[in-house]
Amino acid sequence: MIRRILGLSALALAIAAPLGAQAYVYPAFQPTRVAEREYNFALVDIDGGGGTGLIFQWREGLGNPRAQFTMDAGFSDPEFAGADTRFIIGGGFAYQMLREKQDMPFDVVFTGNIGASFGNDVTLLRIPVGVAVGHRFPIEGNFAITPYVHPRLSIDRISGDAVPNSDTEVNLDIDIGGSFEFNSQMQARLAFLLGDGDAIGVSFVWTPRGLRR
Repeated sequence: MIRRILGLSALALAIAAPLGAQAYVYPAFQPTRVAEREYNFALVDIDGGGGTGLIFQWREGLGNPRAQFTMDAGFSDPEFAGADTRFIIGGGFAYQMLREKQDMPFDVVFTGNIGASFGNDVTLLRIPVGVAVGHRFPIEGNFAITPYVHPRLSIDRISGDAVPNSDTEVNLDIDIGGSFEFNSQMQARLAFLLGDGDAIGVSFVWTPRGLRR
């Protein structure tokens, strides 16, 4: 019992100081072109004691070729003694601001999301807003690589019975990553998150046949 209490105390302190080095922040895996539909399956390693997480993302077009809905769901296994599995859920919107062309070599996507993680009477609520910027480099055959950066400002709030005082901060997170297209249906993504909390993630993306990208 004492061991569990100590573990929960460490968990609360790790999240709450200053918002715990953002123990449950993970890469957004947001491509620089909106998708009509895609399913993304990600494995992430979260710094600050966040442990390993599994994240599923569903991206769906909104009938407008520039607009996209996103849903995240998953869980992480914290490294703190006595800490339970944390559950993650969120949703968001993306809008294609610019597509690369002869006089503008970058794709630019605006993103806005809201998400939360729950566990051990500690809730972390995040509202990040930013832009993803990248350039697609076609390679021989169907292969292509898109390196990108995705900076975003996030309003982060920590609360719960295990936290003595609720706290809210504004933090800066930056994804640096790349998408590797094997064909029109399959991709792999690698992303590093830099900010108040660090993380690394790798994912596999599947797009149903016949849908545009």
